[in-house]
Amino acid sequence: MEFGITALIVLLATVLLVVEILFIPGVGVSGIAGVIAMVGAVVYAFFAIGNLAGWVTLILVGMICISLFLWALYGKSLDNVALKKNIDSKVLDVDMNRFSVGDRGIARTRLALIGEAEINGIIVEVKSEAGFIKEGQAIEIARISGDSLFVKSLN
Repeated sequence: MEFGITALIVLLATVLLVVEILFIPGVGVSGIAGVIAMVGAVVYAFFAIGNLAGWVTLILVGMICISLFLWALYGKSLDNVALKKNIDSKVLDVDMNRFSVGDRGIARTRLALIGEAEINGIIVEVKSEAGFIKEGQAIEIARISGDSLFVKSLN
């Protein structure tokens, strides 16, 4: 029975860490809960089953953590949160008088709060007003503040 409980805790912890890597990267609740569950499984194995089971569980948990780390580091799991294109233009290079609130364009890169867009035929650096905007999505200038263009999605 104790082996099953330990295995279930390790499985739950692994699922929580995979969710953290795939869906909510960063340090979030599921990642912290996964680490706590991993530690809890090792402690439970030492006290409920014995030293040998505790060491086996510790080694297994260590291998799972190293595998997940390498998967997150070298796998394709972080591609959907990474900016893949180099931005070679700046809004400062462009006369800001050429833009006004309401002008429309298209996001040339994924706007992970900052990215590149084409507005009025000019490629400029823009900032997203709210959240992420996908590459190729229609955008509109929501406000202009100093040398920064703030855009919003039209979808």
